[in-house]
Amino acid sequence: MHRKLRLPSPAIVIACIALGAALTGTSVAAVNALAPRNSVANSSIRNNAVPSIKVKARSLLAKDLAIGQIPAGPAGPAGAAGPAGPPGPAGPAGPSGTASLKWALIKADGTILASSGGWSLTAHPSAGSYIFAPGTTVTDKLVLASYSPAQDTTFNRGGIIAGPCGGSPQGFTCASGNDTSHIQIVTLTSVGTAADRSFYVSIFG
Repeated sequence: MHRKLRLPSPAIVIACIALGAALTGTSVAAVNALAPRNSVANSSIRNNAVPSIKVKARSLLAKDLAIGQIPAGPAGPAGAAGPAGPPGPAGPAGPSGTASLKWALIKADGTILASSGGWSLTAHPSAGSYIFAPGTTVTDKLVLASYSPAQDTTFNRGGIIAGPCGGSPQGFTCASGNDTSHIQIVTLTSVGTAADRSFYVSIFG
């Protein structure tokens, strides 16, 4: 014999709905009581507890990462040159008495073939002896002379002596122009005899 199922009365249905609503509200309240909004601190999360899959893609910002974690991009193109800066201050003046050079090419007879300017023959008092005014004082300056083949192919040549006039302590006592604005050159043969020869003479300083 079959027993007929009896449907619950409307009062029982309403009571069950009310009970479910009450239980749901209690659960939500309990969760809020245990973990209210913004209450999870850094110390509450275990290390390595949040994997990458749990982080929303494209949600982190550069400021959220440690310095040096984001590699630098490629260098950009060079910018346009800036305007020129103001000129720097002038450098210090050089020392006074800067070295200079005076020179002359002399023929065997004392004629000046070429020179740096200002040279003149004062006297050719004897064979192999020449006195010149170079156009400058000669004291404390280097005087050099060397033989030249200028219109003189004689190979019988010995020493050559050059120095300022004006006597001791630096030079000759010259027969003419015996002062520090003149020089004397003496040219010698291979046996030490004075003889006319062509030469160069230079004064440095």
